Amino acid sequence: MEDIDNFWEELKFEVGVIGKNYANENNSNVLIGAGKRDGDILFIGDDPDLYQNEDLRVMPGTSGEFLIKLCDIEEITPDDYYITTLSKKNCKFSDLMEDDKKSLKELLDMQIALIKPKIIVTLGNEAAETLLGREVKIQEERGKALDWVGGIKLILTYDVNFVKKSRKESGKKSKIALDFWNDIKLAKQELVR
Repeated sequence: MEDIDNFWEELKFEVGVIGKNYANENNSNVLIGAGKRDGDILFIGDDPDLYQNEDLRVMPGTSGEFLIKLCDIEEITPDDYYITTLSKKNCKFSDLMEDDKKSLKELLDMQIALIKPKIIVTLGNEAAETLLGREVKIQEERGKALDWVGGIKLILTYDVNFVKKSRKESGKKSKIALDFWNDIKLAKQELVR
């Protein structure tokens, strides 16, 4: 257990030095992730509002609150999941330079190895493309559990902010929102298998 804790500390340190040359104070805070470090479901997004700290603290009205509420509705408990972002800072992955993205991808691989999830849910194109190493069309590829590396199931779905925006514009019955909810349900189904 001490070795694993050391790896987590090393991960935090490595993330902390990425982007130091051009980062402003707002995106230099290291936010490794939140939730249960050995949760069966790993949510990966590109939205710094998915969590504020490692204890799943979220701001009201944010994408993190929305995701956690949906998990609660589907009876996916905080003991079941861990949430992380690609940048692991208060910025978007797309704001970073290519070398930093490559380093963060390697650190994400390390984080996945430490968590050992049964299921990974990618939240948006950026996360899906980073994991798959290719272009992804979420609308065409979502809705199923794909076999991924090491027997991990991979579920591709929409970015949470995109879902919230769609829901706000089209109402609770928006196709995007319903598809997203179905993808969360699919994660629950895979969890209980």
